[in-house]
Amino acid sequence: MLKANALRTTMLECSNWCRANPEAFTVFVGEGNVETTGETPTFVYRYTLVFFLMGFTADIDEIVLPLMAWLADNQPDLLLNPQKNRDIGFKTIINDDDTADLLFELPIRERVKVTRDESGRLHAEHLPEPKPRIPSAEGDWTSIIEDVTWRDNV
Repeated sequence: MLKANALRTTMLECSNWCRANPEAFTVFVGEGNVETTGETPTFVYRYTLVFFLMGFTADIDEIVLPLMAWLADNQPDLLLNPQKNRDIGFKTIINDDDTADLLFELPIRERVKVTRDESGRLHAEHLPEPKPRIPSAEGDWTSIIEDVTWRDNV
């Protein structure tokens, strides 16, 4: 599943805390299933993507802002549907006055197109998410992200 690696890469690039503490966070796939109509070999992975941070010491916005930008590109339906965006969950465990553990759970889907080559071998192509039409730049995450420099002295 490609989105787990994509989220980890984004957090390393966009969050100063994650970049400074790569050993203190992990991204992994929790429970999931494979969904298909059976009419074609194409299918969808549906799973919970878990993003766990240990000993977190920064403001939660340090994590949530790049996470929301990542969702805008990789799972836009979660942001555009008020019922679905309630499924973006997190839990906090307070360790002491300075640190907490954070656990984010994201309902993710990955569409996979299956084709057969000339030799008869099957190939899986993970499809990008369809880009929704957003009526104004004020509601478009890319207009915000392009104006901000996330990478300080990388």
